[in-house]
Parts: sequence; C-alpha cells; structure tokens
Amino acid sequence: MGLVERVKRQVAVMGLVPKLKKYLPLFSKIIALISLISIAILPIDGQYRNTYISENALMPSQAYSYFRETEWNILRGYRTQVENMVDLPLTERNDIMETWLNDIGAKTDTHNNSTIYGIFHSPRGDGTEAIVLAIPWHNSEGQFNTGGAALGVSLARFFWRWPIWSKNIIVVFSEDTGASLRSWVEAYHTSLDLTGGSIEAAVILDYASESDFFDYVEIHYDGLNGELPNLDLVNIAVSITEHEGMKVSLHGLPREELEERSLWSRFKMLLRSIKDSSLAGIKKPHGNEAFSGWRIQALTLKACGEGGIDITTFGRIPEAMFRSINNLLEKFHQSFFYYLLLAPRNFVSISSYLPAAVGLSLAFACSSLGEFVNDNQDSIPFISSYTLEAIIVWFLSITFSFCFAITYLKYTFPVMLMFICILFSFIPLISRGLPLAETKITVAHRMKAFAFGYFSLVLTSLLMINFPLALTIGVLAFPMTLVKISNTLPTSSQALKNSMLLLVSNPYISICAFSNIFDSELTGLATLDRLIPAWNDMNCWTWFFSHLAGYHAGL
Repeated sequence: MGLVERVKRQVAVMGLVPKLKKYLPLFSKIIALISLISIAILPIDGQYRNTYISENALMPSQAYSYFRETEWNILRGYRTQVENMVDLPLTERNDIMETWLNDIGAKTDTHNNSTIYGIFHSPRGDGTEAIVLAIPWHNSEGQFNTGGAALGVSLARFFWRWPIWSKNIIVVFSEDTGASLRSWVEAYHTSLDLTGGSIEAAVILDYASESDFFDYVEIHYDGLNGELPNLDLVNIAVSITEHEGMKVSLHGLPREELEERSLWSRFKMLLRSIKDSSLAGIKKPHGNEAFSGWRIQALTLKACGEGGIDITTFGRIPEAMFRSINNLLEKFHQSFFYYLLLAPRNFVSISSYLPAAVGLSLAFACSSLGEFVNDNQDSIPFISSYTLEAIIVWFLSITFSFCFAITYLKYTFPVMLMFICILFSFIPLISRGLPLAETKITVAHRMKAFAFGYFSLVLTSLLMINFPLALTIGVLAFPMTLVKISNTLPTSSQALKNSMLLLVSNPYISICAFSNIFDSELTGLATLDRLIPAWNDMNCWTWFFSHLAGYHAGL
C-alpha cells in the first residue's frame, strides 16, 4: 500500500493524468498503427512456421495409389454420358445418376428433388462415421462440372470394390455449390431418413473441363462465419497433390506466381487469405462452405488450366485423402483450427495474428475513453441527465438500425440502402449552420463514447470467431474515430471532413468499395445483393452481426 500511495503522489506531482487525457486520441491512432504493423511483419522469416502433420495416423501418400490409367477408360465412358446431360433437366440428370449409383451398390435417396446422394456402407466399420465426396453439377462459376461428375461416379465405383473402409462413404450430387448443397447438409443432420453416421470430412470435386488434361490444382478451404477446416486436412491435401507432381494454388493464385517463394509472395498470400475469409458467404461458394457449422472438415479441389496432367492423377488426390482420413480413430482434433496460410507449406497460428485485432479493439476503446474525459464538460458528472439523453438516443439508433436491417433481409433494395447511408454521412455538412447548445455538445461527445465503446465490444466478440472479418471491419471503420466535435460552429472544411470520414467508414459503403477494389467478382452493389442469400441460404450470420453493429455505431 505504501508503494501505491507513493506512485499516486508522484503521478499527481508530475501531472500525468491531464497529459494522459489529452493524448488518448493519439494513443488510439498509435495502437491502430501498431496493429497493422504486427500483421504486415508476419511474412518475414522467423514470424511464420512450416506446416506439418500433427496426427500421425493420417500418413498421407504412404500407400500406393491405385486410381490410375486402368480406370481411364471407365472414367471416359462416364464422361461421354455426362456430356450428354448438359441440357437435361436436373431431375433427369439425378435419375440417371441414381441408376448408376444403385448399379454400383449404393443405397440412394433424394433431397428436395435437387440433390441425389448414395451411401456405401463400410465393410469393416460400425456405420457410425462417414466421409463425403461432393460433386456439384455446376461449380462456383456456373460451369457444368463435366469432369467432376464423371470422376465422382468413377471414384464411387472404385471405392466400392475396396474392402479397406472403416467409415461409410457418401457421394453427393447437388445442383450447385451453395444453397442446394447447404440444404442437404442441414437436412442430413435434421430430417433425412437415409444417413451414414457422423460426417468426419468432406471433399468437393470441381473439374469443369471436358479435357483429359489440366495444369494445376486450386484448394479452397475457407468456411462460413470464420470457420476453417483442421489444418491437418489442408496439409494432407497439399502433401498428396505435390507428391503426385502437381502444383498447388491457394486463394486463386494465378499459375505464373505458383513458383514464387519470396517475402512479397507471402505477403500477397496473407492479404488474399484475409480477404477471402472476410468475404466468405458473400462470394460465390466453392462448396466447402456448405459444411460449415457441423464440425465437418471440408475443402474443395479444383482442376485448373490446360497442361500435361491427366484426370486420373487428379482422382488420386481424393483417393489418397479418403485413405488417410479412413485411418483416423477419432475426429480431427490435433493441429490448428485457426490459422492463416502464407504459402502451401507456410502458416501463422492464432497466437501470432490475434494481437492485431485486439489492438484495433483497444484503439476503439481508447477513442471511447477519450470522448468521455475530453468533452470539456468536467463540471458535469458522468451520471447526469445529459448521459441519460445520450443513452436514450443511442438505443433509438440501435432500434432503428435493427429494424432497418431486418427489413433489408426481407426486401432487396441495395440502391435505397446506399442512398440512406450517404444521406446520414452528410448530416454534419447539412446541419453545419445550426447552433449547438453546450449541453448538446456534451451529449454528442458521450454518444460518440458509447458508439466507440460498443464497437470495441463488437470487435472483441467477433475476433475470436472470425478474425479476418473483425480485422477488415475494424480497419475500414477506424476513420470514424477521427470525426471532430467542435465547441463552436464548425467551419465548412471541418464539416466536409467529418462527412467524408463518416462516408468512408460506413460499413456498407466501405465494404462495397473494398469488394470492388480487391475482388473482381463483387462489382457494383453485388456485395449488398448477396447479403440476403448469405443469411437465408447459407446461414452466414457474422456479416449481419458486424454490419448491424457498424451501422448503428455510425448513426
């Protein structure tokens, strides 16, 4: 106690409290800058780690792969038939596929007349666990999945001849990679009569070409609401692909950049990882997203380009992956569930990147505290009628934004939404000439304090669930902390500056701008258009949560 009293007296003598109050806004900016720097240094040697297989039982590529040229003629025969299905109605395609699966020996059923699936019961298991091979008829780009469908039924035929399986194998043919596949996954866990036990992992095949040959393999693994598959699943996919002599692309990295292993290439991959994870649910899904939320480890294998690698080589990837997963005696639990990949063989774990989002949350907290202690109304106690007025107005803004968001989920009107966001952003400029009473200035300061404090809590809650989205929203919303409240009538330049800051930090406007700049798929107002199907069809709730928070923080 004596030491504490001595420190308190020294702080009072040095006048540190007023200085700390004065520099709180500066501390907020410094903390935000440090957060960004802590992310930027992750690709530097010594900050990241090499990937490794944590679960020894997986043993990827330890056994000889038998899906080779002997299966080529069977595969080409199926593909010839699949090519004739392109113009057939979905129900007819599914009827043909159901006949093929029944002939192979699978028990089949349909869901919503749009998804056909067959179950091969394991000869050596108790029927309580399963692995899924999913083949959408159309991939994320809307292309007919000719090679994928032929390869899927060929692999089903190939798997059925093997007596080694201790887990059931489920083969699923859905209309697309999004709503129909997601609907089947939910129905499998809730209402379907024909099931094959707990799904341990899922592999989605995307081979839209009709050619026998391709160049390299893209692996997509981002899930909804920040969920990622266990890193071991990604590692065995990368290990098997490279073992078979194929190049691996992550996050759509183009072919000419696959050979790069530099600081700059790792930094670009880091940004791609954050961007793709942030936009998961809004971007067109690749198929693996449909399995999020059910403790199912899933990824998509996509054959890309024209090269000298034949389609049976592509088929050996899911074959070897299924054999590795078949070795597991329990669910995936080792390795990491939260990570960022900088290259197929390099990653950073959550302990390395989490401080960045924590720093942004702390920056908003400092801004909130700064508004409380620097409102130039020291004579007014914190618990006062002005604080009560600020709380009432704040809750009214929450109610308004919540009702607005619920209405938006029912009716699609992105243009009107954008107009309202822009209108609110220019309120400081429109109301510049209106006189402000001293009490209203106090209320404004305290409303800002509530807004920044609330946003800090939102980021803190979100960063453990969906770090990339929390980081992205935090960075894009930070300009709102720079809005100044003047004790006198603001100048035109200050009012315009405040309006611009509110405009660029509005969650809908900033995310639309971010998407248009960094993702060619989300042009115009496509991001707003896809908020509704992301919520309704894919159960992607983190976007609704974060945007609602950002919207009424901005109010």
